[in-house]
This record gives sequence, structure tokens and C-alpha cells, in this order.
Amino acid sequence: MGKLQFFVVLCYAIPVFVIIFPIGLVLSYLFKISNFDLWSNRINNFLGHFWYRSFFLITGRTLDVSLGDWNPNGNNRFLICNHTNALEVPLIVSLPYLAKSKDVRLSYLGGDIIQRYKIIPLMMHKTIVEAVIYSENRPNFRNFKADVLRVLKTRSIFLYPEGERTFTEEIKPFQTGVMKIAYKFNIDLDVFVVSGFMGYSSLQEYKHLAKSKKIFFHYCGSILAKDYKTFEEYLAKAEALMKEKKRFLEAQERVI
Repeated sequence: MGKLQFFVVLCYAIPVFVIIFPIGLVLSYLFKISNFDLWSNRINNFLGHFWYRSFFLITGRTLDVSLGDWNPNGNNRFLICNHTNALEVPLIVSLPYLAKSKDVRLSYLGGDIIQRYKIIPLMMHKTIVEAVIYSENRPNFRNFKADVLRVLKTRSIFLYPEGERTFTEEIKPFQTGVMKIAYKFNIDLDVFVVSGFMGYSSLQEYKHLAKSKKIFFHYCGSILAKDYKTFEEYLAKAEALMKEKKRFLEAQERVI
């Protein structure tokens, strides 16, 4: 088992073996079936936050989070971020608490990771069941667009536009499928970027990240679909925002 694989196993063992998770999930489900939607959502958001905090504490990492003027409330938006590896998931699901807005209702668009790490739909049963669950190996495009638009009526959806784990700190070109849906139906984008997660690997090129033990999670800005005349301009602006912020963070990592 490589170093990165070890940390992935450690990360996903936390919700399985730490008692607060099964207790919290049971309570959340009871609230859900009793129509106490608010408390079910709050518990799930807290569990996501506890998961990220526990993993960072165990591995000795600190988080530099900057959400600026991001407004977490509302719906009918896509929240997009680069995707390095599976260790980012606890950070992403803790986003409501990081924004100090524990009642935020988010859904998560995931590919094979949903099938691979069963704890995710368990932890987020209130959101993930109502979100779009698909597999890159067995896609279901027949209902895909309808499911996305249905979910956006009550919440926003978080997704990774690169469409895969990159296992590099480089931001790869965005896949156009879901992004085309966003542009066609006038869906706005909130753009985020993470940096430093390859510091958990043993690759020599990321040795400086392993030494710094700092992870960055920053808000890059928002894009209003109505401001762009073509899909290509809309997509290019999203990529540019993310890459510009990533270059800024990488410059900081080099001097830590």
C-alpha cells in the first residue's frame, strides 16, 4: 500500500469506526422520516465537518480557508472545484460549516466515487438520495438532465467539472457535459479551488507540500450565465478563475 492509499484508507475508516457517525446517522434518519428536515440536514452537515476536522487532526494538517464574500444560501447554482484525489471529499461535505451556515442545503454530483466509498451516501442520505447519482461505468443519461434540474429547484449542486480524480496538483480541462446543461439552463457557477492534497503522497515533486502540512480551500468568484454570449466563453471563464487562484496558492506554498 502506497502512502497516498494509506491516507485514503485512514480517512474513510473514520466514519466507519468512530461511534459518533453511526449514532448521528441514525438520529438524522429518524429526523428525516419524521419530517424534521432541518435537523436531519444539520446533523449531516455537522458529521461532514467532524469528518474533515478529525482527519486533519490525525494527519497533522491545517486548513487555510478563504470564502470571501461567497453567499452559501439559495439554490439553482453549481458549486465547482478541482479534484485531486478522494481525500478532498470530507472537506467538501463540510462546506456548510466552513461557511458558518449550518442549514445550507447542498447536493453532490459524484461518479464512481459514490459507488466506491459507501459511507458517502450513508452520511449524506438526506442530500445524496435526492441528488444525481450516476456512474461513469454505467451512465444513465436518460434521466440525468431532468434529475439535475429537479434538484436545483430546492438546493445547489456541488460537482467536479474535471470529471475525475487527477492525482496531480494540475487543473485539468473541464468536461463539457454537465457544464453545457448549466449554460443552457442559465445556471450560475460558484468557483472554488483546493491545493495541497498531493502532499499526502510520496511523490518527490510534492515533497514541499508534505513538509508544509497546509491545505488551501479558497473561493475564486461567481459566474453569472447571463453575462456570457457563448458556452465557450462561459466555460473558459470558469477555468480561468480556478487556475488563476491555483497559481496564487501554489506561489504561497513555495514560500511556506
